[in-house]
Amino acid sequence: MKIKYKFTLIITSILIVLGLSLNISVRKILKDNMESSITSSMKEVMKSTRESIKYTLSQRNYLYKDKALKEEANYLLDYISQNFDSTLQICDISGNILASNLSFKPIEISQNLAEVKEGKTIVNIKYQNNELIGILSYPIIINESYIGIINLNKDYTPLYEEYYKATNILTLIEVILIVFIFLLSTRLTNKIAKPITNLTVAAKSLGEGNYDVLLNTEGTDEISILSREFLNMKNKIKEQILDIESEKEKVEKLALSRKIFFDTVTHELKTPLTSIIGYSEMILENVVDDEEFKKRAVSRIYSESQRLNTLVLEIIKISKGLSSIKEDYIEFNIKELLEQVISDMSIKAEKYNLNIIYNLEDSILKIKANKIKEVFINLIDNAIKYSINTNDNNIKIRGFIEDNFYKVSIINEANPIPEEIYSHVFEPFIKINSDEDNYSSGLGLYLCNEIIKDHNGNITLSNGNKVEATVSLPF
Repeated sequence: MKIKYKFTLIITSILIVLGLSLNISVRKILKDNMESSITSSMKEVMKSTRESIKYTLSQRNYLYKDKALKEEANYLLDYISQNFDSTLQICDISGNILASNLSFKPIEISQNLAEVKEGKTIVNIKYQNNELIGILSYPIIINESYIGIINLNKDYTPLYEEYYKATNILTLIEVILIVFIFLLSTRLTNKIAKPITNLTVAAKSLGEGNYDVLLNTEGTDEISILSREFLNMKNKIKEQILDIESEKEKVEKLALSRKIFFDTVTHELKTPLTSIIGYSEMILENVVDDEEFKKRAVSRIYSESQRLNTLVLEIIKISKGLSSIKEDYIEFNIKELLEQVISDMSIKAEKYNLNIIYNLEDSILKIKANKIKEVFINLIDNAIKYSINTNDNNIKIRGFIEDNFYKVSIINEANPIPEEIYSHVFEPFIKINSDEDNYSSGLGLYLCNEIIKDHNGNITLSNGNKVEATVSLPF
């Protein structure tokens, strides 16, 4: 397991344990505070109701207060229920019910009876069906004599709901904090582990014979020192290898590299030329009288000429060994790119009496825009060149999102590709040109495949009366 994954696993485990411990602890504190508040509230109810009972019974001229309690039980029941928002049960000292409006009798009342008879006050808190009930049992004492028992139930569900909301909010805040800390720690871990990973990759690359690896050697920490020493070692090895290699081997390698390079460049030069020639022919032949279209055509010819000029300058630099053609990945609207290519290629399609019909979903991809543009120009150009005249003279293009890929399907009516070509269609330098068979899969499809693979995608070509090229680009 990689170091950064170990760090991430350890940090995640610690965060989960701490989060659960904190959540459980705070929940317990909040619950204890809630129950303590309920207990205090119930005791206040006891004091108030006990005074009310004493006052009521003292107003009655009964020799025996237990008899007065029996006579006034219903009155006391109504009075206490209304004034203290509760339900209750009034019993004599033996536990016989004198008056009651309890909808049910909690088991705690029966369990508390023996202790209440001994003069104790009992407070129970009962959780049931998302409700919270406070159960108060206490003896009625008049002139130091026990004359009866009060069993009182009070609904504290609103307080319980507030507690429940508070714990949920607390849990949400903890989750957000844990996620934030996790992301922050992951970023820091990646920052720490990245130099080690880069050094590992560089070592593997060096072992495979790549002596052009680069490392960030800034800093004074151990990794920076190790990176500098690694580069020194790499340079010494490279010098020794270069000394051993013969001049003939270097010349052969250079010749092969140049051949591959110029084969690639030749194909890249065709991309802007396709647009330039297409628009130029439209203007020269006065195919379209729309002035706005002519302005757009001139603008496209100019922009593609600029691109061609830039490419030529890069080729000159490369021929002198000063630089290499590079293109950075950028976030680009794939729909806009495809619409631009389709607009350009529609000119050529019209010359073949073909229409390009398309339906594209909108999406942003991180791509090398010019390279991807070359791919679709090449594929649409092939579809135009190899389409046959049928009732359906349409080239159908569809762009859609599927399985975390943006897929582009290009379908055209065509004769089946010969099997000897189709089985090697993405290999370089495979090409057939004859009067009977105009199919060709030379360097173009090979370069398209290489570009798509460089984007971690794939390209497929189905064979038959309908040829379908499908390009899949990952998000």
